Amino acid sequence: MTTSSQAGSTVDAAGLRWRVVVSGQGPALLLLHGTGASAHSWAPMREALAASHTVIAPDLPGHGATSPMPEPATLPAMARAVAALCAELRVAPVLLVGHSAGVAIALEMVVRGLAAPRAIVGFGAALVPPDRTYRDWLAPIVAPIAVSPIVARVAAALGAQSVLSDIVLRAATSTALPVAQRDVYRRLFGESQHVAGALAMMAAWDIPALLAQLPGATLPPVTLVHGSDDAFVPFAALRAQVAALPSVTVVPWEGAGHLLHEERPEAAVQVVRDALMASDPRPVQ
Repeated sequence: MTTSSQAGSTVDAAGLRWRVVVSGQGPALLLLHGTGASAHSWAPMREALAASHTVIAPDLPGHGATSPMPEPATLPAMARAVAALCAELRVAPVLLVGHSAGVAIALEMVVRGLAAPRAIVGFGAALVPPDRTYRDWLAPIVAPIAVSPIVARVAAALGAQSVLSDIVLRAATSTALPVAQRDVYRRLFGESQHVAGALAMMAAWDIPALLAQLPGATLPPVTLVHGSDDAFVPFAALRAQVAALPSVTVVPWEGAGHLLHEERPEAAVQVVRDALMASDPRPVQ
């Protein structure tokens, strides 16, 4: 597999029409963005990684230009869909790289035997479950409202307002993004299908079910890089959540927020290269 354009290619898999950005040539790296983002979130890292590898960055179902899931967007369903995309592309990624919810998808794929990477790298991993009050009382009420088309349209109308979208993005992620990245988020936040896809994903996920499987799973080395200033997933909570997993190493980045791979792309690229080197002693260019 060789390069495609920045605009991405269209691929049909798992009953979905996907937008996938493919760069470079060599062993495959699969990059999975987080909720509310798209393949664009990897743009600051992609060129450097593509110097030695085929870099595959899809828009997840319901996000960006990829069609919505035809079933509830649960974590297992998302993992199966991404695995079907890899099968259609005829790639077996040597490394799974995720951000936020993308880390959960990567782990779910491994736990279910849908991928066998040499290692997993996660940035701002969203692996801290909601508290019991939300899970048992509020979620059953909020979830049906969140996936309403009316809610998506209203949220998109608000998201299209540049000042408001910038304030929400900064407050939710504690990250100051470059203008180019911020502009893409603003456009995405103004698209009702994208907003609906993000809300559907959040409403259907069961992170505790994934966490319950991890202690008994055979995992490759997992490196989780996390910002000390992450307001979305607190660093201390993540570290406590994975402390008992011997395959998982948590690396703090002082002063970084939730979108740390976009904030510090050069350092993020080095983390990926280090993981590749550790899992395979052959030189990485």
